[in-house]
Amino acid sequence: MRWLAWVGGLASGVVLGIACGLPSEDCTIGSVSCPCTAGGACDPGLTCVGGSCILLECPVGAEGCPCTGGGVCDPGLTCDGGTCVGGPGTGGPSGPSTATDGPGTDSATDGTDSADTGGLKLDVGAGDTTGGVCMQGGCTAVDMLFAIDSSLSMSEEIAALSASQAFSAVVEDLEGLNCGSIDYRIGLTNDNDGGFIGVGANGHPWFDSGEMPSDQLASAFTSAANTVLGAGGTAIGCEHVLSSSLSTLALDTTGFLRPEALLVLVLITDVDDYGYYDQAGSGFCQGLPVSLCPVVPQPVDVIYDQLVALKDGDPQGLAAIVVAGDPGVTAGANLCGQPASCCGGGFECGQAHHAPRLWDFADMQAGTNGFTGNICQGAAQIPLLIQDALANNIDLACQAFEPPG
Repeated sequence: MRWLAWVGGLASGVVLGIACGLPSEDCTIGSVSCPCTAGGACDPGLTCVGGSCILLECPVGAEGCPCTGGGVCDPGLTCDGGTCVGGPGTGGPSGPSTATDGPGTDSATDGTDSADTGGLKLDVGAGDTTGGVCMQGGCTAVDMLFAIDSSLSMSEEIAALSASQAFSAVVEDLEGLNCGSIDYRIGLTNDNDGGFIGVGANGHPWFDSGEMPSDQLASAFTSAANTVLGAGGTAIGCEHVLSSSLSTLALDTTGFLRPEALLVLVLITDVDDYGYYDQAGSGFCQGLPVSLCPVVPQPVDVIYDQLVALKDGDPQGLAAIVVAGDPGVTAGANLCGQPASCCGGGFECGQAHHAPRLWDFADMQAGTNGFTGNICQGAAQIPLLIQDALANNIDLACQAFEPPG
């Protein structure tokens, strides 16, 4: 809740992630044959179709099965009328769109149903995969960097992600990309250019599957994630998970990035990248002292280009999972008149604010490489949204990426 910045130090008692609806006595929201959440999510293994959670026997993206919500299928297949087929198709209900302000080709796939196309939510549960055929090519390595907002208002989200069973499930899905045997590294940073957080094997400030068994790796990550909260010291309005990801990678001297690995950024925040007091229509807050956040951020497309350059100029080598406030959902406005995706408690509407910069960044990703999920779905949904992205968008991105050499 961003309003706590005004009353100082009270954020430790914040309760985030309130459900947007109450289940009926006979049907629990998110369970099979019951309504989806307000954000379009379901229990693991279920998919939100037409507002109800159903079990799809046919994996999204496979031949003869539904296309993704953005009209994308497994490599070699084409979306024809909402179904993946082997030959040229006509596209899904709306087909993938093109980001107007970035160099990418397709829009990110949202972790919610499309309101105007009826597109399927990409929410295959843990352990499921999108593809029916294992690819001979594609990536065999992934470098995954988590950038997490260190504000005290993120306490429940960080706790949900760092829960041992939850993150172990994320690791399991990561290991299963492109039919398995993925060599992966996981790094962690905050929203204030803090560099890598945590210590892995051999003194590395990140966690490598070649140096640590998966259970030890997951435990080390969760321990490091629990130190993120409140450690950034970020000024109000200066939270910047995207910009911090770039600085962490660009200034790294430890060798985290590998040419052969797909780079996956996981950006988790309840505000935009340098956006809280800088959004349009900020009301009387427009005249607040510049000390709140004096930084003028780089344009998102400039950040994107710099990240692609780190992958030797190959856009297919970069992917993004964004979990933040959905700019397409407005629950109200805070005291500054800024739009919020969900309100929460307190005397103003400000549990999570719109994150247009982060949404734009996800839209810039090539192919299926961008995924967006609304943080307002609740803290418990954070690891599930990441699993959704891995089992769908990132699995397809991994299959499509051809490492150099």
